[in-house]
Amino acid sequence: MTSSLKKLLISVAISSALLPASVAFATPTTEAESATGQSLQTSSAAHYQNIDFNKRYNDGVLFEHESNLFWGKGERIKVLSKTGETLAYVEDSPLVHDALTKHSRKMDQAIIQVDDNVFLGYGYGLDTPVMIEGDDGIIIVDPGESVQMAASVRDAFREITDKPVKAIIYSHNHIDHISGVRAWVTDEEVASGEVKIIAQEGLTAAVANWSSNLGTLFGHRTSYTGAKHVEEGKHGTVNDGLGPRFMQGDISFIEPNVTLKDRLDITIAGVELQIVNVPSETKDEVVVYLPNQKILHAAEVLQGENFPNLHTIRGTKFRDPAMWFKGIDVMRGFDTEIMINSHGRPVEGKEAVANVLTSYRDAIQYTHDQSIRYMNKGMTPDELVEVVKLPKHLAEHPWLGEHYGTVAHAVRQIYVGYVGFFEADPWQLEPMAYEQRAKAFVELMGGRDNIIKTAKAAITAENYTFAAEILSYPITINKQDIEARELKAKAYKEWAANQVNINWRNWALNASAELEGTRDFSNLISFASVDVLTALPSAQIFDMMTATLIAEKTLNVATAMTYKFADTNESMTIEIRNGIAQLHTTPYSGADIQIETTREVLNQILIAGPKAQQVIGENLGSGKFKFTNGDIKDFGLFMSYFDKPMTPEEIKLIVR
Repeated sequence: MTSSLKKLLISVAISSALLPASVAFATPTTEAESATGQSLQTSSAAHYQNIDFNKRYNDGVLFEHESNLFWGKGERIKVLSKTGETLAYVEDSPLVHDALTKHSRKMDQAIIQVDDNVFLGYGYGLDTPVMIEGDDGIIIVDPGESVQMAASVRDAFREITDKPVKAIIYSHNHIDHISGVRAWVTDEEVASGEVKIIAQEGLTAAVANWSSNLGTLFGHRTSYTGAKHVEEGKHGTVNDGLGPRFMQGDISFIEPNVTLKDRLDITIAGVELQIVNVPSETKDEVVVYLPNQKILHAAEVLQGENFPNLHTIRGTKFRDPAMWFKGIDVMRGFDTEIMINSHGRPVEGKEAVANVLTSYRDAIQYTHDQSIRYMNKGMTPDELVEVVKLPKHLAEHPWLGEHYGTVAHAVRQIYVGYVGFFEADPWQLEPMAYEQRAKAFVELMGGRDNIIKTAKAAITAENYTFAAEILSYPITINKQDIEARELKAKAYKEWAANQVNINWRNWALNASAELEGTRDFSNLISFASVDVLTALPSAQIFDMMTATLIAEKTLNVATAMTYKFADTNESMTIEIRNGIAQLHTTPYSGADIQIETTREVLNQILIAGPKAQQVIGENLGSGKFKFTNGDIKDFGLFMSYFDKPMTPEEIKLIVR
């Protein structure tokens, strides 16, 4: 590269950084702008400056009750009791966008009653457990996100009735909708059939996916989404978008004993229920309709009073937006007078429910269809976010604030979900090696000191993400470049203060903590729950092992290990074959290591964690864990072929 060209590129970078944010990265007028006569918003903050989220909406069809705890007149809904507590941060602060503060003020802790027999434990955590009281028992929809959180709601419900639990309905597989189950029932009650646990048939497999296969990474990334490595409040998370706060504690799971595929009509404790699979956020999502009262529990098909996470930045498989809005159309087919939700406040009135459901599904379809439209014009994700914006009547709808999901990160995933990572320019197929590329960019930009200078100018001009982007290169080259790390952390903190989206804000604050070396791991979220593992079918426990094989150590290895469980009459074999681990769930002859034990003993080993070897030794001594082929030395060698997960402290997401 000639020196004159290098100087020109450096000059452009510096001059752009010095311009105000709205000028430095302004885009030409697009076809969409010309057609509507409206300029595109360039930031989430700008999008909310002139919106009053507490205004009466649509000429009285949808309006907030004076209690600020539900939508409607209060003819069938009432606030039964309030604790006077709120788990969200509700104070005004220059470090928190006003829209997020207003969102927090919707989350007072209360018991909300619908008619005479439906009760919501609202504001006790991220999830809202619901109790439906029947003739001789109660039904719980969504038991809560932890045993401790669920217990707090249970205690409040027990002041209303002491009728026994007859059924628990898991609305879907996510951790905040299942993990409090042991606060309500025991394994024995479920095993005997005394209590029904009802879910869609795909739920258990989905739980196995997040709790084991990618549990380490998902837990770590979810801690960033929840800003769990920084203090709560104005310097950290102010609410969790869906609710005030994810209340951590013991993660429990009991496998469903009643499953449905598409629909289950059932009467429990004299209450008629229609439980319907509505694929949306997850494929196993179910909604619950009470036909005699025309009450719909919408589960998390609606993600509270937020534009939905059509993609979650913590990481997940592709969520199909077309499937999602068509699922809402199924819900629009119910004759609903009151809608309650796993997240967000209840809605009273047929017109109001229809308004929310229609607007919500239209926002999803609009985002999906316009992304497809512009993809067909050859646009890539960076271009899509500039042109796909909700129209005014949807952008300003009170149930579509971008506090949780955003149109911007949704359209990126829509592109990847349909097309994949490749944006058609062949350099992406074989880019320069990661660190080598960073070194080349640093040289191109005039060296490390010039990047620092440019980044400082960019921060002054409020171009925070540009500053963070260019600082990534010197940090990649030298992970101990403290000045670059602290400057990037400053850029993220400034950017965070302007965000109306809680996930964007939280990621920026947690990223800052990683850059500054101040992450607090005492409050991190872990998806690795022993209780969940011991409740999973044996095949799913062994299947998760296959993805942890250290392939390079086993390219010339051919061996197999079989577990035979006397109490469940199961045979599980892991075969290692030239860098591949294959699970066999049918009898396998000739395994080099054959173990006879029980599933109960395996659960003891799983529960023991670091002391697993000691538990194995104790059971060897008692004869409850014995080798019919091979020995403990062979067993140790076999297990050494499988990798151990990194600790959250070891995993770096930003300084890399």
